[in-house]
Amino acid sequence: MTADPFRVLRIEDMLLLHVEVVNLRREGARLVREDPTAPALVLLHSPSQHMSEGVLSGGQFPETVPAFASGRSTLVFLLPDGEDGIDLTVGALLDWNRLIPTIVPADQPRDDPNEPALFDGIPRTAIEFPTRVLLGHDHDGSGFAWSDPLIDPVTLDGRAELWHVELSGAAGGPVHLKAFAEASGRPPRTGMPLDPTVPGDLVALTSLDEFVGPDGALLRRPLLADRFMLTPLGATVRMSGSWPIAPGFSSVSLTGYEHIASLGRDQFVHTVRHGFLSSGHPASFVETTKRFYDDPGDGTSVAYLRKEAHIVVDQAEVTYGAGAGYDQHQGRQLPFRSMRLTDTITPVVDLGAGAFWVTVGGVPLQFHATATDAEGRHVTMDMPLVFAFSDALDRMAGVYNNPATADRTNLGLGGQTVAMAENPSADGSTSMPVTSARFTLTSASGHPAGVLPAMVDAVARVPAVEQLTGLATDTAVRLHDAYLRQGLDGQPTGAFLHLVDKLPMSLSAEKAGGLAKPSTAVQVVTTQAGLLAPNFVGAAGEAAGVDSATLARIFEGTKLLGPVDLADLLADVPATSVAELKDLGEDEIRRRLDGVSQELLPVPLMRVGNLLDGSGSELRYVWKPRLRNDFPLLDLSAAALVLEATTVRSPDALSKSSVRGELRRFAFVFADVVRVDFERLTFTARPGSKPDVTAAGVAVTFEKALEFVNQLREALPADGFGSGAFVDVSTSGITAGYSLTLPTLSLGMFNLSNVALSARLTIPFDDAPARFRFAVSERQNPFNISVSMFGGGGFFALEVSTRGRGIEQIEGSLEFGGNASLDLGVASGGVHLMAGIAFQMTGDSVTLTGYVRCGGYLSVLGIVSITVEFYLALTYHKDNGICEVVGQGSVTVSVRVAFFSKSVSLSLERRFAGSAGDPSFTDCMALDDFVELCEGYAA
Repeated sequence: MTADPFRVLRIEDMLLLHVEVVNLRREGARLVREDPTAPALVLLHSPSQHMSEGVLSGGQFPETVPAFASGRSTLVFLLPDGEDGIDLTVGALLDWNRLIPTIVPADQPRDDPNEPALFDGIPRTAIEFPTRVLLGHDHDGSGFAWSDPLIDPVTLDGRAELWHVELSGAAGGPVHLKAFAEASGRPPRTGMPLDPTVPGDLVALTSLDEFVGPDGALLRRPLLADRFMLTPLGATVRMSGSWPIAPGFSSVSLTGYEHIASLGRDQFVHTVRHGFLSSGHPASFVETTKRFYDDPGDGTSVAYLRKEAHIVVDQAEVTYGAGAGYDQHQGRQLPFRSMRLTDTITPVVDLGAGAFWVTVGGVPLQFHATATDAEGRHVTMDMPLVFAFSDALDRMAGVYNNPATADRTNLGLGGQTVAMAENPSADGSTSMPVTSARFTLTSASGHPAGVLPAMVDAVARVPAVEQLTGLATDTAVRLHDAYLRQGLDGQPTGAFLHLVDKLPMSLSAEKAGGLAKPSTAVQVVTTQAGLLAPNFVGAAGEAAGVDSATLARIFEGTKLLGPVDLADLLADVPATSVAELKDLGEDEIRRRLDGVSQELLPVPLMRVGNLLDGSGSELRYVWKPRLRNDFPLLDLSAAALVLEATTVRSPDALSKSSVRGELRRFAFVFADVVRVDFERLTFTARPGSKPDVTAAGVAVTFEKALEFVNQLREALPADGFGSGAFVDVSTSGITAGYSLTLPTLSLGMFNLSNVALSARLTIPFDDAPARFRFAVSERQNPFNISVSMFGGGGFFALEVSTRGRGIEQIEGSLEFGGNASLDLGVASGGVHLMAGIAFQMTGDSVTLTGYVRCGGYLSVLGIVSITVEFYLALTYHKDNGICEVVGQGSVTVSVRVAFFSKSVSLSLERRFAGSAGDPSFTDCMALDDFVELCEGYAA
């Protein structure tokens, strides 16, 4: 029968062991093996060997601190084969080198999850140190031995030495220990010297043989104890361990551990746990707990544990870009290609768990860093960072990207120049002063941290924007999607930045020359075209075709020759035309900008450069768009349009802008009756001088209904804008034309005089339409014609415009008649007869009037006179679809006898409404009457 448990107690040196035996029975003063074929074991349970004590936070000295004793430790020994028993004496029970220690086997699961030290039916040695960590001899085959036990108490001057026993390694070296289990079923504790994750990490790092590196090398390392002594009051230990970083074991963060304790009380605890900073730098979180002796002020001495934490940057410089491990865009989402942290060891930081912002006293710690951009330029910055332990990397992005701490991700760069995109030519076209940049963490499964920084947006001084606006101002930008997806090599326009807010781009009408008022909004910064509207760049970076409907939205409000929308004249821009930009070298682009090359520029190009004489910089904005020919008032079948704006700025910030517009081979076609052809119309506006307008190859042709006017061309100059013509330019527009008065023509009894021919073309700079007016004499100054005793006169005028309806006004009149008189001495008299017709069409209003006026007089001896005046007029008027005919007539008779005279006048007017003036059915019948009528028939 197995012997009952018993205790070994010695008061003098405080020896206390609780003894259990297996397969041993008591026979007198001896324990004898019961079953010779079964193992016989001696289990020695010692009191708690470690006290876990709370650390002191701040400078306060609390009256009490939390402390928790570890569980008991158990030493298990096997009775050697061939021995039938063991003497029941203190000396025999403490002679541990004669017994066989039990070791936790490798790669063998425990028998019972609730019994962490039971393997293959045999309990194993389990020393709980530190608290919640079960230690045993390592199974690597290294030798170890226990010191000779104190069989009898050692006394001196009435004092006994505390009982103790020490474990040492082979040849007196450090003993190899392993943590094979973590004590379970204990409540969670915080504020202790060891982080709660450390016990589990110690188990994995010291006992798992599957803990291997990428090359298959074993990474498991035992704990090395220079001193490992057990006493009734606790263990006196000095042990340490270090382990390499294992990429395949992300749940393990511990890489270094050192522990010094005296009689179960901690004196020094040092842990190094691996992790990453949000910048991608591998780093270690170093926690050091020390016992400090101090005087709280009452004359006593206290010894508290204080913990300090530091972060040590394990790798000062990291690289970004294509090989860094980004899941998308090959690292183009970050303008930097490397970053070096200057502060490789931080001051004392606040404690944290999982993933947390690195703070000192609650204030984010600013890490000083030097980043290198794509062109090798160094950029310095101070930035707060998040640290995450290796087992909490999945939480880093959530902490860093938390909107509540968004201000920490916005870094000030102080206007340092940064290459925002990687340009293979490294010509500085993507570099600009950056005031600040906001970052985020994005997925990078190819990097050990799992995430890497990316730029969300930035505030920068974009040179193209500054040159356009003339203001040194900050602009909010972000990297363009096309650049992120394709880079600069993969897209024709070289788009790399997207302005957060659209930038209105407009020139005043007087600067734009009336040819075009380039009002649009640009939002894309490119290397090939300067600033562009966003529609010219595809989302995936491909060459994007732009249809006319999109152009209408881009250039909404942009006018050509007055109210004509430029967008109505722009043809679709095919993707193939945009793609040509990729193959155009800088020399060819310059040729096209300078007008040497006649090829079209499919997108507006902007170029910024320094003047050759060093007197300043120059901004050029040039576009040679493709035109379509379906606008009713313009013939653009062979037309070509060039728009150019140039701004020169001197070092003293003064700016001078000039605008040039040229429209070639086009014609105004007004109502299919008048055609004005232009070979070239050029407008140039330079600072300090009035606008300069030149026109060449102008020809006026009358067609169809007015073709007869061409017979008069022999009386016109060969070039309507040559000698005798006029061109007036003002801030309101251009007026060009001619006015020619023909000489009086007399042929026998025929006489023609006061004939004036005039033509006037007006191109306003505002939104008013362009107008053309042709006239033969004028209402206030009609031409005159007479044949013998008959005579008359008239005028004709035609005005058309680029407004949608074309013809604005047509008016004219013609009057003819005669008069005769007779004098017989006694009596005299005369008669006259005049008839005329006048017409006027203004917009939708038409008026046509015909009239007859006749009369006569008779005088007898100057005593009696009779005068009769007869007038009859008929007017047809149509306005807004309503027609009306008005007839007017009057008769006036005057009689004078001597000194008496009397006049009588009779007049009559009648109006006749046309079909549009007849009453409608609804005018004739009320709604109630109509309903009653319908109901009557329904009945």
